[in-house]
Amino acid sequence: RLSALPWTEMALVLVPAFCLLSGAYAQKWNVTFAPGPLAGWAGSCVTIPCSFTYPAGWIVRAVTWTRDRDQTDYHSDEDCFHAAFKGRARYLRNLQHDCSLRVSGLRPSDQGTYRFRFHAAGDGRTDSWTSDLVQHLSVS
Repeated sequence: RLSALPWTEMALVLVPAFCLLSGAYAQKWNVTFAPGPLAGWAGSCVTIPCSFTYPAGWIVRAVTWTRDRDQTDYHSDEDCFHAAFKGRARYLRNLQHDCSLRVSGLRPSDQGTYRFRFHAAGDGRTDSWTSDLVQHLSVS
C-alpha cells in the first residue's frame, strides 16, 4: 500500500514547477520600440522597428499606426489610411509579433510621435491595446 506522503511530496514539487512553466509561456500585452528617436531626410525613407506580444490563444485581427495620437497613418484596412500616407506607409511584417512600419518619401509633415495599436480576438471577446511607449520621428 502506498502512503500519502510520497504523493504529497510529489505535489509540492509539481505545483511550483507548473507555475514556473506556465509563467514562462504567458505573454502580456506589450509593444516595444527601438531605443531613441528616429530621424530622416525629406525624400528618404525610414523604418520604425517595433515588436509586440499578447496572451496565448488570442488572434490579432487588425493593426493601426497613429501619429500625434489622432491621425491614422497606417491601418491594416487600407480604406482607413490617412490620404497623405497612401502609397508611402507600408507595414513590413505580420499580424503576429513584428509591427515594423516603413514610411517612404518622407515629408516634414511626417514628423511627430508615432504609436502602435492592435486589435485582437480571444477568450470569446475582442479587445484592443495601444502602446504606452511612443517613437519620435524628426524629418530634416
